[in-house]
Amino acid sequence: MGTATIDRVSPDRTDARPQDASHGGGSIDVLFAVSPSNARSVYMPFYFLYLAGYVEKYGITCEIANPHFHTEKENRDAILEEIARLKPRWVGLASFCTDYAVVSDLAFAIKKRFPAVKIVVGNAQPSVNPADFLYEGGPFDIVVRGEGELTLRDIIETDKAGKDVTRITGIAYLENGKVVQSPTRELMDLKDCGQPAYHKIDVSWYAHVNKYLLRRIPTSCGVIFTGRGCPFECGFCAANAVWQANSSDATRAPKARWRPLEHVMAELHDFEKVHRFDFFYILDDVFGLTEDEIRAFCAAYKKSGLKMLWGAETRVNCVRNLEILKVMKDAGCIQLDFGIESGSPKMLKIVNKGITVDQTYRAFELCKKAGIRTFANILLNLPEESEEDLELTHRLLEKVNPTYVSVGVTQPYPGTEFYHRYAKNIPKEDYSKLSRILPPEEFRLAAHKLNLQTLMVDWMWRYRIDTFFERGLLTAPWIYWRKIVSSSKRLAYLRYFLRDFVRSPVHYIVREYFPSQVMDLARQSVHSIGSF
Repeated sequence: MGTATIDRVSPDRTDARPQDASHGGGSIDVLFAVSPSNARSVYMPFYFLYLAGYVEKYGITCEIANPHFHTEKENRDAILEEIARLKPRWVGLASFCTDYAVVSDLAFAIKKRFPAVKIVVGNAQPSVNPADFLYEGGPFDIVVRGEGELTLRDIIETDKAGKDVTRITGIAYLENGKVVQSPTRELMDLKDCGQPAYHKIDVSWYAHVNKYLLRRIPTSCGVIFTGRGCPFECGFCAANAVWQANSSDATRAPKARWRPLEHVMAELHDFEKVHRFDFFYILDDVFGLTEDEIRAFCAAYKKSGLKMLWGAETRVNCVRNLEILKVMKDAGCIQLDFGIESGSPKMLKIVNKGITVDQTYRAFELCKKAGIRTFANILLNLPEESEEDLELTHRLLEKVNPTYVSVGVTQPYPGTEFYHRYAKNIPKEDYSKLSRILPPEEFRLAAHKLNLQTLMVDWMWRYRIDTFFERGLLTAPWIYWRKIVSSSKRLAYLRYFLRDFVRSPVHYIVREYFPSQVMDLARQSVHSIGSF
């Protein structure tokens, strides 16, 4: 079974079920359970890995239930069996708006079978709107608002001491039918955060070769954060909603914080030497805010002697000159991802993106000169968007010619400026409709009358997001191929290449000649898992 994952636990197994399933006395303090709808994500459950790594330092016993079955029911049943086996006093859950229904169903199932187990929930949606989780007859006991490490430790230690957990800062709870929010807890110093608890999951499952982290080129790729937060306030983004829940400042000004470089390098060392990743991807909300930050990271990485290649998510206004890109490339960077969103100055202003079209042109031109692959993310259905705005975006993409383009449909997620400005009070029963792939017309923000789902498909075809042959391989630099050939996983890469060589044409033909059937299947998937 491994230390904490339940990859090999059968959902049909009954031998682990106790005669009295109402326990809450606890063999361990807390079991973190990954949402059944996220079971097969290529992204590790970072929120739980950080929480587990932090509370373990203080003697709190914890595990992570992280099944990888294909259906929600199988994953939910596997989590219930892990609760039966480990007998936690607390179960920790995490929720975004799109998997709200899935997480709630899991919580109800836990309370039904294990009524004495206490459930704490955190992450974006609980931080944005605790009332979604706290109501009469609901399964959740406590909501963590904002950053979770300090608060969760406080909850567990206070509860173990038999004291009143409602006196803890940074939480919300139900009292006499009303949601009560305790005083705000300030953000932690990230030097105290420590290392994610990778020993609590089966990292090898995430080390499998895939083409979704370094976009469209197969990699065995780990994902890392070098910091938290973002100083920008894009209207469509909920990234700062969690961190702002920790702000007692009336302005709730967003800010970025960084982990100590020695912590980051230690984590990357384990990626390469322990888990055998060949690549890593920096998933910060924005990497490289300053040149000093970039230079410090690249110098530390080169000094470490590690050989993984890497990519990062950044902004076009953070790429200022060719010299800094050469520093990054010399340190192993092969790709930069940019959210350029639109080619319309009007749209960029409306979404408060804080960039200009000229900055986008320059960033992509510099990346080409440096020999770094580029990824461009585009958003459709922006507020007041016209067909003219869409045409300006086409012109921008034609000129900058990214290595790869991704397209999504803007949704007014709770916690974003767009939600407060355009879509207040979306019923929580409708959160699962907030899909960037199959958007419903009821969440239209654009001024044009083009069908949003048809528009999405048209753009996917136009920018060859699905092609007869995976063209990402043709754009891979020679250093990528050298890494693949020298990798201990080269046979796994070969198998992936051969499988994808067959799979890509099949997917292309199905989408080309049976589009209605593809859309029907996609709608069923969205309905079944609450997100896409």
